[in-house]
Amino acid sequence: MAYLPKPFQIIEIKTINKEVKLFKIKSNLNPKPGQFLEVSLPGIGECPLASCLFNNQEINLLIKKAGNLTSALFRLKPKDLLYIRGPYGKGFPIKKLENKNLILIAGGTGIAPITSLISYIEQNKEKFKQIIIYFGFRNKNYILLKEKIKQWQKKFNVTITLDKKEKSGSYKQGFVHETINKFPPKKENRIAVMCGPEIMMKSVTQVLNKLGLDNNQIYWSLERRMECGLGICNRCLIQDVYVCKDGPVFRYDVIKPKIENEEFSNKINSN
Repeated sequence: MAYLPKPFQIIEIKTINKEVKLFKIKSNLNPKPGQFLEVSLPGIGECPLASCLFNNQEINLLIKKAGNLTSALFRLKPKDLLYIRGPYGKGFPIKKLENKNLILIAGGTGIAPITSLISYIEQNKEKFKQIIIYFGFRNKNYILLKEKIKQWQKKFNVTITLDKKEKSGSYKQGFVHETINKFPPKKENRIAVMCGPEIMMKSVTQVLNKLGLDNNQIYWSLERRMECGLGICNRCLIQDVYVCKDGPVFRYDVIKPKIENEEFSNKINSN
């Protein structure tokens, strides 16, 4: 495992909206679906990001402008270098997902690790059964990876839902959990995998539970909690679990009591 960042050249940068850009980077790192990379610029900082592509020649990074590092990354151009170490973490449990009907759910930039899983599925179609996908975005201007979504709609059952009401009839209206409740997937032999804000994943999980999926059939990616990637900074520590080393993907029945105990402890300490 690489602990020192190495330089990688940017192939292409695509502006998706004022807050998000897609960086295509030449690389043979080929992280497994659900793993993450530490992306940095010397003297500025680093942040954990998941590739939205399963490919041994290229990494695709969705970068949201949210601080000093990401603002600096936004100033880069094709042929410039950025620095990467990794990959880190335990990704999606591919073997446990094989021969299953999968429900893939993502909100906002949480689409990145789910996209890497879809990329893997496309290359190994014979190993998976039905694929149902739900993506939630703020509004139509914040829909990420539109070209890829159009391709997936030809292969899989894909539903796009928008928080903000739009005149277009192409998208469902409301939050992701509301859409899943209105247009539920079949539950036979299902496993659900999701990534996004934890409040979204919690709401979606409650709906899936009502539809008959148990917590041991649901996986969360908690990538948003991470920072150093090495279990040193303690930012991602949940009770006795490091998200960066033990995750970032967890079966929900395993991580649920730890999250609830953490929330309870924080509530007690704040009073």
